[in-house]
Amino acid sequence: MTGKYDLLDAIFHPKSIAFVGVTTSNPLHWTRTFWDSAREFQFEGPMYPVNPRGGELDGYKVYRSVDEIPGNIDYAICTVSAKIAPEIVRKCAAKGAKAVHFCTAGFAETGGADVTELQQELVATASETGVRIIGPNCMGIYCPESRLSYDTCFSKQSGNVGFISQSGGNSIYTIREANWRGVKFSKVVSIGNACDLNESDFLEYMIEDPQTRIIALYLEGVRDGKRFRQLLERASLQKTVVMVKGGGGEAGARATASHTASLAGNDVIWDALCRQLNVIKPKNMEEMVDVLTTLRFMPAFKGRNVLLVGPGGGASVMLTDEFERRGFKLPAVTDKIREELLGFSQAAGNMLLNPIDYSQSMQDPGSMHKAIQLLTKWKEVDFCVGFFRPSQMTNGFLDMVRKADDMVNQAFSASFKPVAYIVESAVTATRQAIAFEMAQKVVASGKPVFYSFAAAAEALRLVADYNKRKISRL
Repeated sequence: MTGKYDLLDAIFHPKSIAFVGVTTSNPLHWTRTFWDSAREFQFEGPMYPVNPRGGELDGYKVYRSVDEIPGNIDYAICTVSAKIAPEIVRKCAAKGAKAVHFCTAGFAETGGADVTELQQELVATASETGVRIIGPNCMGIYCPESRLSYDTCFSKQSGNVGFISQSGGNSIYTIREANWRGVKFSKVVSIGNACDLNESDFLEYMIEDPQTRIIALYLEGVRDGKRFRQLLERASLQKTVVMVKGGGGEAGARATASHTASLAGNDVIWDALCRQLNVIKPKNMEEMVDVLTTLRFMPAFKGRNVLLVGPGGGASVMLTDEFERRGFKLPAVTDKIREELLGFSQAAGNMLLNPIDYSQSMQDPGSMHKAIQLLTKWKEVDFCVGFFRPSQMTNGFLDMVRKADDMVNQAFSASFKPVAYIVESAVTATRQAIAFEMAQKVVASGKPVFYSFAAAAEALRLVADYNKRKISRL
């Protein structure tokens, strides 16, 4: 490990934290986010709320200034005005802080000459004092192991995904959605304007981090293209890398400049780079979550022959279209297997060819179990996808599917082939609740779950392409 790794690792594992600018009067104010999260995660070290009004917060003494804090601090989370940011860095440096995170916006991303100079002053102060800056204009660090978070709803369990995001909002969305699908994170950092510590610094750290096996990135631009490219190549050779690139078009580039003051770059260049280095490049954050779910729970499948099983003839056709247009193949069920299926399944109302519409026989969970066991032994398919569409089902049929759900999960779990599920989301509250219930059963069984036909097919395509290129690079 390098000295830089040790420094950043210490930042992810602070022993004490100052919350500079936290409000004491309004429990719903956004500045309470970090304080409430640390309390929810039961951060074990000393915590020092700082607010000029003083007083008390949740039983903790509130210090009027960083100067008043007894002893040293490791890390500071600041929600103060941009104008006093350099002063805060100096005060934190005097207390031995290794890093200061500025959630505060109002720096170079606004485009104003005065605030751009202010950000430059902040960088100069950091260099002068030796304190590293995270941000400004960001959410900072989430590390379950050290009980550091910026959302009370994030999982307290550690995983193997490291995530670097230039957007705080996109990081929150990704963590929450991925958590619900069973994906857990080793470390996450929202870097915002990245005036000091930037995407390359954290990428280099996550390459060396033994807890991180998958590196996810949301980037709008990079500070040092040459350094970043070298690190991205290193990362792609050692770990799986997934990257969403924002701001590729003309309007997107304008949005990027006003969001994090980054230079966006052309989509064509980024696409070529990701293909060359075998970096998975989803189009958006929804696809990012789908890909992370696939990587976490879907064993690598050898080929592109897929078996589709579920209730609904029209749904079967639409799902087949989604997979075939992405290069997957659906071999036809052999006459021998079909005859075996008809030995305990009715012909009317079922499609027993691949896709398998098993609508009518789902009334008998035992037959469903036998059918899945038989089909998953078929050597012609590389992986299986089970699908459910709650919005198209009658109340009685939906209740029947729910009762058969455990049997279906057991049958698929007994298969030696990789298995994924699609549980389409619904609009009505009742059906959405049922869809969520079914999806959580899939998550509990250790299988990937997707919320639409297209999402499943695209995520599986991206991962299949990645696996193929990975083999060719060996």
